[in-house]
Amino acid sequence: MGAMLVIVSLTGCFASTNPAGPSPTFPTGAQPVQPTGQASTCSRGEPSILGVLRSTDHGATWTSLGNACLPDSTIGAVDPTGLVVDGQIVLYFVDIRFFNQPVPQVLYRATSTDGMNFDTPQPAYTQTRTMIDPFVLRLQDGSFRLYVRSDQEGIISAVSSDGLAFTREDGVRSSVGDVPGALLLPDNRVRLFVCNGMIISYISSDGLNFAEESGVRIPADSSTVVHNPQPIQLNDRSYLMLFSVHPTDRSGQVDPWTFTETHLATSTDGFDWTANPTIIGYGGTSCAVEMPDGTLYVYYVNRNS
Repeated sequence: MGAMLVIVSLTGCFASTNPAGPSPTFPTGAQPVQPTGQASTCSRGEPSILGVLRSTDHGATWTSLGNACLPDSTIGAVDPTGLVVDGQIVLYFVDIRFFNQPVPQVLYRATSTDGMNFDTPQPAYTQTRTMIDPFVLRLQDGSFRLYVRSDQEGIISAVSSDGLAFTREDGVRSSVGDVPGALLLPDNRVRLFVCNGMIISYISSDGLNFAEESGVRIPADSSTVVHNPQPIQLNDRSYLMLFSVHPTDRSGQVDPWTFTETHLATSTDGFDWTANPTIIGYGGTSCAVEMPDGTLYVYYVNRNS
């Protein structure tokens, strides 16, 4: 998988911690936010290439805040995936500078209390093969599992007790599909979502051995690729998935992520999904988190900054 395809088929994410207020809604007719450049203020560090959108009205409207700030601006942070842990936003991402190069490939971790200013990125997992599209799932016992596309191996996994350092698990979770996302279901099974031109799913009782499920979770038409599945269970026990739609006629252009649309879908069971046609923004590598007060942040690759 070349770097250009990597940027087009990047992971999406959505995380939540008991929001105060109603579940997020994205009404049809809302105008997508046009990405802006540098953040207005950086209390530490410099703007990264991760753009930030914010909603304070449960997703009805969005404001572009510019780009997130990282103390180490040399890291080309892409493919973010996010969680809220103890009231802090935790982002994991990889460094685009070293894709497909014969050097150690690193998954970084950085945290923020305000959604814009992050602490110094720290390595959380390292391997020799190129990694793209990571997704980190919080498990029932409080530990964390990383699902990530590893070069030509397929989707692999690594586990961590604290989310700070991950250890590779044996085997391959799926040899089919890219851009993994996952849900921990009420019965402790894991549903793994992958992109294969559209979004399909696999099911597992242990989070390691998966069987393909029937049907398609989010379909695509003949002119688009649907990718970036990022599902979450909301406070009302329903499910929300952030996903991306990319027009295939833009794939050969420079900066094709400019045309990648960010969408949402809803579900009552995590299996059957209703996609919302509203475009909430444009950009690559979309990822979002929801703070305890209901504020939503979307992180994405803003290569126009």
